[in-house]
Amino acid sequence: MQTLRDIRDRIMKRMLRCPRMVRDLLELLPAAWTAVVDAASLTELPTEFIGERGDKRIADLCWLAEGGGGDSAIVLIENQSTPDWRMPARAMTRTGLLYETLGATARGPDGRFPPVVIVVVYTGHRPWQMPDDLTGLVRVPAQHPLPWLDGRRYARLDLRDVATQYPEQGNRMMALAGLTFAESVFVVNRLFADLCGWLDFNDEDETRLYQCYLDWLYAIEPRLRPSGWDPNRDRNLEELMAEQSILSRNTDRWLERYGREVFADGRRKGQADGRRDALVRLAARRFGADIGRRLGAWLENIDDPSILDRVGDLIVDCETGDQLLASIDRTDANSS
Repeated sequence: MQTLRDIRDRIMKRMLRCPRMVRDLLELLPAAWTAVVDAASLTELPTEFIGERGDKRIADLCWLAEGGGGDSAIVLIENQSTPDWRMPARAMTRTGLLYETLGATARGPDGRFPPVVIVVVYTGHRPWQMPDDLTGLVRVPAQHPLPWLDGRRYARLDLRDVATQYPEQGNRMMALAGLTFAESVFVVNRLFADLCGWLDFNDEDETRLYQCYLDWLYAIEPRLRPSGWDPNRDRNLEELMAEQSILSRNTDRWLERYGREVFADGRRKGQADGRRDALVRLAARRFGADIGRRLGAWLENIDDPSILDRVGDLIVDCETGDQLLASIDRTDANSS
């Protein structure tokens, strides 16, 4: 029986078999790590490496980037949902076994192998606090520093950092980060609407990627799964659009019901502070905690029931948090 972790790993591997997803991943890494990689031409390679002594390792994904003039590079991608203090040693082992597996046929005109770039995609919520070099694994003699212990053995992309620091649209890995760390189901709905605007559904890889986004959402948020969901079954584009439409409709129904409940709660309290608290909670659930905090600051000295009613209508009607804040600023200006 598949565990939730197995399902997530399988979905991630499917996503990283899309060349465009790999290119977008590489764009987010420091240039020093990707300068040798020509991502315009990517070929997927086998992921099982067997060394000369029978040692075997399996990487999640392996890509060959064929540059002009024979300047190729190999990209190994590892998916991690939890921090791993052994990752520097694992990176060294994978690199060594890969070179042993390639053999003489992979050598260039100068008799040397292409460079290998190892990329770790971290999707977890716990901070990754261990070193990315060998100093966290090996005891360093105080009087005899070992220079070969220094230096990162792999590039690591923390999706939480991507979700907070890279707001631009159009990057498939950024979209995954936004989905993974979305603060509310309303943010998720906006993200899927955005994806429909720029993914190329004439490309089978992009359609498959859209399914992966939906399956990833169902894996991390079980309450949003449709009945009978099977992560191993491929769906066509029409089925995927129907799933997204149902998700959107259910969210609208939930918003209407939740809005009635929180406003009724505020009225029962019979006080402006109760109304304000209800509005802040609703805004935070729909647009995220930051919008809720900013709305709370704006409402701090507002007691006028008509203004509070107007803010409640805006929370329901506005499509984005920025639109909400701009609208209440206009409300403030018109009331002054």
